[in-house]
Amino acid sequence: MWILLHGFTGAPRSWNRVLDHAQLDPPPLIPALLGHDRNWRSSDVGSFEQEVTRLVSVASSAERPRLLCGYSMGARVGLGLLARHPRIFDGALLIGVHPGLTEEAARAERRATDASRARSLREKGLETFVGAWEELPLFASHRALSQELLAEQRDIRLAHDAGGLARALDVLGLAEMQDYRAAMASLQIPVTLMAGSHDSKFSGIARALARENAHVDAKLVGDVGHNVVLEAPAAVAGELRSLEERARG
Repeated sequence: MWILLHGFTGAPRSWNRVLDHAQLDPPPLIPALLGHDRNWRSSDVGSFEQEVTRLVSVASSAERPRLLCGYSMGARVGLGLLARHPRIFDGALLIGVHPGLTEEAARAERRATDASRARSLREKGLETFVGAWEELPLFASHRALSQELLAEQRDIRLAHDAGGLARALDVLGLAEMQDYRAAMASLQIPVTLMAGSHDSKFSGIARALARENAHVDAKLVGDVGHNVVLEAPAAVAGELRSLEERARG
């Protein structure tokens, strides 16, 4: 059974187009990340590691083979799950994953960036933030997508609470996670690191991490950018099925 973790500003329904292609049986578990549902105010999760712990209880209820897929922020949280509980899972697909920052200066810089984004959410509101977020160079390849698909993506983003997304940045931002490079190098299960070919930063990360572990493969998807889930759902679905076959075999 698959456990799917969406990215920042995403939602469980962000996986719908992938699932249309994949036709997974049994249906996957798709929890909302911290700050991405209407009950975020009642959550007592206060750190990246506590969110990992919360999701372990979700994953543990899945039947085997137990497989994990995450995109961007969800991939980072997924890597935390693999690092802390490697025996729980039988395989994983991590899309646009960052293994964590190694330098304290870089960590401080990213924490300041995310704090500024969280402040923008709280002070200027969701619509202003989403408009600026969609203009980031990371998502430049989205300009080639249909207006229908972009509208669907925007609808998902605007369905959130500004305070919830700010809370997600506070707790699950890149600066708040450990450096999991050593943990990834020691994994003994099949892991695919997927990235879009136009996303040079994360393509490079995927290739570098794959070189450090024979169980880890890098798969680059042609002509797409960072959000492979949105831009190439059939490619993601194909990799889900491939990993599932390997786990069952």
